[in-house]
Amino acid sequence: MAKKQVLSIDFQQEYDFLLIGIFCSYRDYRLCFELNRHLELSMERMDDLELKMEKKGSASLFSMFSCSNDDEEHFFVISNKGTNGFFIPEMKQTDYFLMIRNASRYTTATVLLPKIREVKLVSSCIELLPEQIKSAENFFLVEPV
Repeated sequence: MAKKQVLSIDFQQEYDFLLIGIFCSYRDYRLCFELNRHLELSMERMDDLELKMEKKGSASLFSMFSCSNDDEEHFFVISNKGTNGFFIPEMKQTDYFLMIRNASRYTTATVLLPKIREVKLVSSCIELLPEQIKSAENFFLVEPV
């Protein structure tokens, strides 16, 4: 009999974006309007992000806003609550995610969190570490247009 050979792959996903969880009971367009004012952005509504759910044949749509600045940073606000479920199911209490790709050295959580907390609509916000989120690979579906 031939000997079985077992191969194991040690692979860890690399997340190259800054992620902030926002707790806000207001609608997405109201939140983005206020974020535009406080963070000096120009976010616009994008096509809804479609995510296949665990149930066969079902999909959920999540609203998404996006913008880019002169430093080629890409900002995204993604709603956690979709038509048929949650974008990040293990974080049901989080209403929105602010994701920043290609963040400059001046765009950090320590700079952004106080500015976001100034928004009267926002109950709270926290920095999230994608490495600690089970379904963080969903954020790889978000691409700048």
